Amino acid sequence: MADKQYDVLVAGAGPAGSTVANLLAAKGREVALVDRDKFPRAVLCGGWLNALATPLLAQLGVDTGSYSARACSDITFYREDFSESAAPKCEEAPGSLIDRAVFDHRLVTAAKKQGATLVLGSAVVGANLGESGVAVELADGRRLDAKLLVLATGRGSALLERFRAGMATGGSVRWSAQIESPLKTKDAPKEPRMGIVLGLEGTAGFGVLCVAPDRVSVRVSWAGERGEAVPALINLCRRAYEKELLPLDLACAASAVKPVATPASAALDVETHVGKHMLVIGEAGGFVAAVSNEGVYPSMWSAQIAADVLDTALQSTHSQEELMAFDSQWRIQMANYLRSPHTDIQFLLPLIFSNQPMADRMGTAFFSGDNI
Repeated sequence: MADKQYDVLVAGAGPAGSTVANLLAAKGREVALVDRDKFPRAVLCGGWLNALATPLLAQLGVDTGSYSARACSDITFYREDFSESAAPKCEEAPGSLIDRAVFDHRLVTAAKKQGATLVLGSAVVGANLGESGVAVELADGRRLDAKLLVLATGRGSALLERFRAGMATGGSVRWSAQIESPLKTKDAPKEPRMGIVLGLEGTAGFGVLCVAPDRVSVRVSWAGERGEAVPALINLCRRAYEKELLPLDLACAASAVKPVATPASAALDVETHVGKHMLVIGEAGGFVAAVSNEGVYPSMWSAQIAADVLDTALQSTHSQEELMAFDSQWRIQMANYLRSPHTDIQFLLPLIFSNQPMADRMGTAFFSGDNI
């Protein structure tokens, strides 16, 4: 038997899990935040954070200086062959380049400071959703009990697969392949910059080049077959270096990268994110923006909505009915941000590179989720 029963047990301490744990602890709830890893830990990420996350980070008690964020206003769209470019006009920096290992660690630390109990270094290997609550088994043999469970385990976890009844496998499945390298002082730019390469290999795929004063990363969001993602990454690294858009040639190192599946906007195809005493949030629930393939901000946003729903459920004698409100709440608030544009971006490429208003609209679609 467990020593105590928590109000909420959160499986997964990434941006979604740490956010919901922080917000619930701030409401006075007993929360256990569980993750198989110890922090800081490396994580695959595009290297940028949407500026829309700033108000939520302030609410969590995390300031930009604590996770080495560098506001980026130097943003350029490129054709796949780099023959044309366009810079969207931004009144303020739409995003920041970040070190995800540092960022995630700060979120976990903030959740602990708010009062969440951290249980790190042991994975959740089993969970029993009973009539009165949830019993979770950890890899080290411990058992934790809670009234409610939040799955924030990211994409492809065994625990998610076990409990994904009712969750469709739709969405625009993309393959993400990324390479990152630290920068020496002599190679570092004075200001961070981001390049977004549209129409990779003549497809709907795109690449993101992030060059910060201390690191450089290249990521491909590939809409084709899995085996084509890494060659596309290698080609992008080589061409970008030849065009002097990257200070390092990462093509050789990119050959060792393993692509991972990222179901863009898959949340919209999920029948329900609610199980028995359980919510599924973050990338585990498919909360990934279709246009940018970005998951950090929508993951945190889904967690913010979930925290309010969970707190209400804990106050109710009919908690399951209150949990069901999550499905309608996130759709009302997030659906437009997540969904694909009504127009195929491939057909818009000539306009993006010849018409400033269209380049601006592409910028707001990429960073703010507005329709093109």
